Amino acid sequence: MLRAVDVGFGRVKGRSVLKDIEFPSAIGDFKPIRFTNGIEEQKLEDRLCIEYEGNRYFVGDIAYEQSVPRVTMSGSRFTSQEGLSLMLSALIILSNNQAEEVKVVVGLPVNDYAGLENDYKSALERKHYIQLIRPDGSNGDFYSFNIDEVKILPQPMGTIFNKVLSEHGEFTDINLASGRIAVLDIGKHTVDLALTDKMHFIDNKSTSFNDIGIFDAYKDLSLELKALGYDIAPDSLDPYITSGKDLKGLSGMKERVFKNQAAKVISRVVNTWSDLWSFDKILITGGGSLLLGNYIANSIKSDKVEICNNPTMTNCSGYFKFGKKVWSE
Repeated sequence: MLRAVDVGFGRVKGRSVLKDIEFPSAIGDFKPIRFTNGIEEQKLEDRLCIEYEGNRYFVGDIAYEQSVPRVTMSGSRFTSQEGLSLMLSALIILSNNQAEEVKVVVGLPVNDYAGLENDYKSALERKHYIQLIRPDGSNGDFYSFNIDEVKILPQPMGTIFNKVLSEHGEFTDINLASGRIAVLDIGKHTVDLALTDKMHFIDNKSTSFNDIGIFDAYKDLSLELKALGYDIAPDSLDPYITSGKDLKGLSGMKERVFKNQAAKVISRVVNTWSDLWSFDKILITGGGSLLLGNYIANSIKSDKVEICNNPTMTNCSGYFKFGKKVWSE
């Protein structure tokens, strides 16, 4: 069975033949919840508690609700118990059975790829045992996943494969695949740039930046709001950004902050891709593209720029299509 999982620093995304999933990339130490009223949201992604290798964790949304969540901001996270727990939690939600043999396609940030690929592969390619825990601390269903083969990609390559491959892993646009395709992937904490030429990964034109993700703009916004008397931490700003929840002066503030953040990103893009005029397609993706994409596209001023639909899932969707191609499922 094929599974694609993208363990980002902001959100975990997963895909199987039957479903797409997404949940916050956060984990916290588990402590039994003393009271549940029985009418809370029962969707697994929202109440995800697990035991893995002797340790119990809250995972995803419930980690923010019930613990002090950890979101480790280094490449070592992927091979640690934190990263593996997030990966296996995604496999639980995607699973059809409690015991499965799976092939998995995953990704790593561009600058972490060379140093971590072998370690990540070794950490994943084995049998894993994981148990769901009910919020009151009692044991839930027990799962085993035998990951018999793993393919690891630089994360933005997922977006390229999503663009040029069909759901069955076949090339849909040979002309584009034969050209130069660039990806600007704006995550919560990182920005990745990747370039391919005739589907060959161009290493010296591909890189990662850990200081200009959308969270950097959230920090600036939080400081400006504090000056107006609103004490809202950057991690708590999402409802005010995405749901239209209003605060006096927020609308103009958002435009100014996001435009400034986009300028920071564009500066790095131009320094890395001084020849971007020669590219056949420039794909803007990642969750941050929902907020910065239009500013960046307008600054680049090229009809070759495309802001991806459903940008939080494009890498993961591409992983899945790549898996279809290499394993011919």
